[in-house]
Amino acid sequence: MSLFSRLRNRKAERPEASAPETPEMPLAADETFEPDEVTFTAHSRYERDFDFTGFWHDTAESERRHRCPPPTPETVLAVEDELGYKLPSSYIELMRLHNGGLVNRCRYRVPAPAEGCPDTIYITEILGISTEVPYSLCGRFGSSFLIDSRKHKKDIGVAICNTTLPGRALVFLDYRACGRTGEPCVTWADAVEGTEIHLAHDFAEFVRGLEANTVSPQA
Repeated sequence: MSLFSRLRNRKAERPEASAPETPEMPLAADETFEPDEVTFTAHSRYERDFDFTGFWHDTAESERRHRCPPPTPETVLAVEDELGYKLPSSYIELMRLHNGGLVNRCRYRVPAPAEGCPDTIYITEILGISTEVPYSLCGRFGSSFLIDSRKHKKDIGVAICNTTLPGRALVFLDYRACGRTGEPCVTWADAVEGTEIHLAHDFAEFVRGLEANTVSPQA
């Protein structure tokens, strides 16, 4: 049985499966899934149509604390199993090219900012796929640490980026609408104010929207 297939089967057996789904509860401690085979394409969507010149900020700090070795299929499966979510293919493809790190393209313009919410956000890094590197998805300062320490809702999904302002805001792969095996959208959330902003329909759209910072963020 493949990774998360038991979840899909369990959903299919529910009589209310056609109704809108509520966020799923965390996995039980003794509940495990057998891994799917992860296949890597020879040329990702980014290699075909995206110029990464100047995208990453490859400093000594980034190399030491943020950037991870290229992810193997086994690493991807281990990280997915620990997180409890299936990572989108666009995330895995990007990490094959450059597995996490600080970014120069740190500015994202909010498509339709609500009153009282920022019209631009600034990220510091994108977490790589690893269980060992400190600032990676399952590293010491990874998704679970960020969610717990910043007091965010645990049902949003996977924290993938720190932000510069405000101090507790994070960028998430948001699985609430799609379930743990679906294609997540990207959401900015501020735990202090309790506000959220929909940034992109998927991770690839979010990456394409990142720009170099030419204007200093204002406090």
